[in-house]
Amino acid sequence: MNRLEQTIKMAQAGLYVYPIIPNGKQPIRNYSYLKATQDIAEIERWFMDDPNINIGLNLAKSNLIVVDIDNHNNDLNTPLESLKNLGYKLPSDYVERTQSGGLHFYYKSDGIPATRKTKFINGVDLLSDFVVSSPSNNYKVLNGATLDDIPQTPNWIIKALDNRVMPSDRMQDNPTPYRRYYTGYLIDEIVTGVDAGNRNNWIASIFGKLLRAGASPNNAYSLLQLINDNYVQPPLPSKELDNVAESILKRFINE
Repeated sequence: MNRLEQTIKMAQAGLYVYPIIPNGKQPIRNYSYLKATQDIAEIERWFMDDPNINIGLNLAKSNLIVVDIDNHNNDLNTPLESLKNLGYKLPSDYVERTQSGGLHFYYKSDGIPATRKTKFINGVDLLSDFVVSSPSNNYKVLNGATLDDIPQTPNWIIKALDNRVMPSDRMQDNPTPYRRYYTGYLIDEIVTGVDAGNRNNWIASIFGKLLRAGASPNNAYSLLQLINDNYVQPPLPSKELDNVAESILKRFINE
């Protein structure tokens, strides 16, 4: 099956596609993911104009979500291990290898708006807006999977895209009937969060407490990124977050 036939099959399966410049990620002129289509005649015209185009997906219209694992420094294992250590599983039989050597895990989900959560943790992005997909050049579905193999989205991904960590609206702040420990107080402090007025000091304090609680620096930093995205308003920029973490880690090592 050639690339045109594969793209037509995707459209017939209910996916919304759009044309991208050859070997690139940018839509060709006068197109965007918002103009993604299932029109077979239009798709055929794209390939007549340039048979080497890449193909993009409008994920929201296609009822899909993608977990994007970056291949920074030829290291896929670190972000995958970080997700595992935080309890986030990626059960999917439909995975694509990207042009850069990264991985795209595909999931089905209805009614998710077009958005994305970049750097959910270091090396992991959550996408529900658009993505470059096979049969684009140097994008390959692994292990002979088909579109029928795409599973439903795990709840943690939906909550993360919606900036919800847990269904707190159904919980009450009743006094706990058991003895409270350091970890419980730390969790309460994290969930309470912080606003713009004291972000740096608060982030530094939380990172130090995670380290003193015995978390490894890598895991503590992965958790710090989640905390920054969900409980700091507005979140610290990535570079500023890195500077705070590095400063506290140096101080911790020298203690």
